[in-house]
Amino acid sequence: MRAGIITGLHSFELIDVPEPTPGPGQAVVQIKLCGICGSDVHAFVEGWHYAPSICGHEWFGEVVALDPAAAGQKGGVKEGDLVMGGVAPGCGRCDYCRINKAQYCQTSFRDYNGAGENPSPNGGFAPLLGIDARRLAIMPQGMTAVQGALVEPASVAFHAVRQSGMRPGDSVAVVGAGPIGQLAALCARLAGAELVAVVEPDQARRDKAVSLGADVGLDGGPETRAKLRELTGGLGVDVAIDAAGVPQTLEASIDLLRRGGTACLVGATSRPAEVRTNRWMAKEIAVRTSMVFTRDEATTVGRLIASGRLRAAELHEGTIGLDDLGATIKGMADREITAIKMTVDPTR
Repeated sequence: MRAGIITGLHSFELIDVPEPTPGPGQAVVQIKLCGICGSDVHAFVEGWHYAPSICGHEWFGEVVALDPAAAGQKGGVKEGDLVMGGVAPGCGRCDYCRINKAQYCQTSFRDYNGAGENPSPNGGFAPLLGIDARRLAIMPQGMTAVQGALVEPASVAFHAVRQSGMRPGDSVAVVGAGPIGQLAALCARLAGAELVAVVEPDQARRDKAVSLGADVGLDGGPETRAKLRELTGGLGVDVAIDAAGVPQTLEASIDLLRRGGTACLVGATSRPAEVRTNRWMAKEIAVRTSMVFTRDEATTVGRLIASGRLRAAELHEGTIGLDDLGATIKGMADREITAIKMTVDPTR
């Protein structure tokens, strides 16, 4: 079968890989749709060493085959289940697992990042995927493929809002209105933020965020800080979530915070960022980071999306086939394609 792989700096290939069969503890998932993630584009632009198994990780599908040992796991998946993939439960043996911090288990995280013992030769940019059945989060029956393909990025945003320490009644600025930024704004509103501001230079993306429930969209220019101070009684926001994934937005996010506020970084880049720590110290800010999500969070997000409470699917702006994937990633990298969320049907 064919699989789409980012192989290096500005390099994308369609390769032939064997159709998977379920190995020990594994399931085979038939991919219905897979979203193109910002990290896929970053990998293409920045030349990351990008494991094939995470190239196309925003996937949603149906279990079509299952190792008998996996079928016997308590609370595990069965054939016919609708699923998406996250981080497996911890190994149960390492120091993190022993102190009830399994979300930091290195064995589990290495497997998620394609560095385990038997990594898959492909991710969700292929019709079928063989995967550790413990990594699968079961989604509600009746969920549409578009809804399902938005669970993974929405779970990233959901986890980031949790990591930020945001409390009901807080004011929140989300910097960057790509998919994760849009979803973080939605999750912040759902979590009870009193004010949700989205900072984004693109007018259409600002308008989209406001249409989905953000209170205000700002362009990031010189008036942005003053406007947010006006909206927060002269203080600045309680929480700034940097979802842009470019070095310049880190300092821009700090600018928007009140004294004692919190910045949470969820946008990813491998490039260095210049910071002025004296300004951080003068404000006594906290800086937190967020990456991935737990399987329980993904299950919760799946229910929120399927019920309509989290309007993630409204970010979807088109579906392509595998033959168009390379050109689409390049178009997104070159900013010639500005769709917020594109998905791939790997059977096309």
